[in-house]
Amino acid sequence: MAIIVNTNMSAIRTQNNLNKASNSLNTALERMSTGYKINSAKDGAANMFVATNLEKQISGSKIAQSNVSMGINVLDTVEGDLDVILDNLNRIRDLTLQASNGIYDSDSKEALANEVSARMDEITRVATASNFNGLQLLNGSITNDLRLQVGTDSDAAANSISITKDIFASKDAEELGLDPTNISTAFATATAAADYLEVVDTAIKNINTSKATIGAIQNRLEAASDSLTTTIENATAAASTIMDADIAEVTAEFTKQQILLQTSSALLLQANSMPSMALTLVSGL
Repeated sequence: MAIIVNTNMSAIRTQNNLNKASNSLNTALERMSTGYKINSAKDGAANMFVATNLEKQISGSKIAQSNVSMGINVLDTVEGDLDVILDNLNRIRDLTLQASNGIYDSDSKEALANEVSARMDEITRVATASNFNGLQLLNGSITNDLRLQVGTDSDAAANSISITKDIFASKDAEELGLDPTNISTAFATATAAADYLEVVDTAIKNINTSKATIGAIQNRLEAASDSLTTTIENATAAASTIMDADIAEVTAEFTKQQILLQTSSALLLQANSMPSMALTLVSGL
């Protein structure tokens, strides 16, 4: 083996190995402390790009899922108020059937008409009070379809669902065709009351049509929510595969690099001492 003073290649090679072991040890420490195997672009630029897009999809899907939930809440609110209106309409229909029976005197018919009038006032009150987050739901003020963002991109066809404006049409007694100002006339005779049944049935059909539309949209929104849940789960699993560190594997790598670091440190001391052998040779002259 040649003894060289100017260039100690053994020391240089050992120093390089020591640096590699130190860098690998630091990488292992970083991965164990963060739980991620990719902590910067240098750890895998392509994988980080994919993981970033997955995180965007996950975050956007969670917001979209919240949008869907709010849409369902709006529909639940409308449906609850429509149920109250329907209960009043059914009671009005019962009272109208009673008034259609000719055995009632004028005082009884007036009493029936008074309750019908009170029920109509309650229908109008509920329609006026129906509200969600400042949106007046049943007074006719919503004149456009209500757009729900249920996806993560801008394309409307694939990422939005509209709640038709028809279910937000005014549901007060007058708009339902009940003519609250003329109820006394409608209940003046048994025949007039019988004719009024058709008006009440039309109003009931109006409410039932809205409820059926709400049910269809609710089912669609629930399906969209289920789809978003699946998307979030799959994207999260994919991101985990790319980003999350296998702690058992990282620990093994840490132990390996720790041993190499210690070994390289010891060998570097030995390599650095080799040029001193030249002094021994020189001193023997």
